[in-house]
Amino acid sequence: QPAPRAAVPQPAPAPKPEAAPVGIVSTRLRPWLEIEFQPEAAIVDDEKGAIQFELTIFNSGSAPARDVFVEGALFNTSPDQDQVLAQFFAKSDGQGGDRISIPPLQRMSFRSVVNLPREQLRPFEVEGRALFVPLVGFNAIYRWTGGQGQSSTSFIVGRNSNGEKMAPFRIDQGPKTFRGLAAREHTLRVRK
Repeated sequence: QPAPRAAVPQPAPAPKPEAAPVGIVSTRLRPWLEIEFQPEAAIVDDEKGAIQFELTIFNSGSAPARDVFVEGALFNTSPDQDQVLAQFFAKSDGQGGDRISIPPLQRMSFRSVVNLPREQLRPFEVEGRALFVPLVGFNAIYRWTGGQGQSSTSFIVGRNSNGEKMAPFRIDQGPKTFRGLAAREHTLRVRK
């Protein structure tokens, strides 16, 4: 008596063709972070120089920016300021701190302060007055599905003089809080 034969599987019916996608399909979706800075107050006292500010991070890209870490620091304007800023931008590894995600075409704003110990302030002297011009630097490190990015920039801060130039802060008249500030973006930046 012949052995029973196993059932032969039948091929599945071929799927019906779907309509081709319409529009542009991009494989280059990525976030791009823009840093918007608004100084609110400059404080100089016996212990420190400080800048209080509002910072807005805008994702101008086409994908979510994930694990966004923003770091800020206060520097002196000086002949070696570009070297100091370049070192700050290069060393930022995004370790520690809170992380946020920013969807495409969305903004996140927050208030914070950066400090520099009083003994590290390097004022310059003009007609017997000690003047200080701060430089505030920011690093934003982030990632997305296809990689990692960095947006770094810096701003020179001064008193708003309602003219083309900003006025420096006079720091030889005791502790003081300055309001009515302005900022101008410095030329050194990183965007990758």
